[in-house]
Amino acid sequence: MIAYLVGRWTVRRRLSDLETGTEGEFAGLAEISADGVWAETGRLRFGGYDGEARRVLQIVDGAVEFEDGRPFHALDLSGGTCAVEHLCGEDRYMGEFVVVSRDELRVAWLVTGPRKRQVIESSYRRT
Repeated sequence: MIAYLVGRWTVRRRLSDLETGTEGEFAGLAEISADGVWAETGRLRFGGYDGEARRVLQIVDGAVEFEDGRPFHALDLSGGTCAVEHLCGEDRYMGEFVVVSRDELRVAWLVTGPRKRQVIESSYRRT
């Protein structure tokens, strides 16, 4: 799985808050190294925020972790798609990774909870 992901990708992400109708976007770069570090940097526009954004994840033994080592979700792209789930307090993140081609990956999340109803759609294209 890491072999497929390793490299530099452009990232386009759409964010939709289904409660408020707020729309937003993230545009940037993702760099995924052979040791599993997944770093994204770019510009986020969402709600009242318009500025730099970054996140660092780590791929370890078929799973994705947050930068601080907390578990995020399992990830197995060997079949071309992977359904994932992450519980964050009372919020539930249901996601799907789809390998479109050697150079394109799509990720979609539906977030539900007492204070959240969001859709997050990302497209990664190898540079």
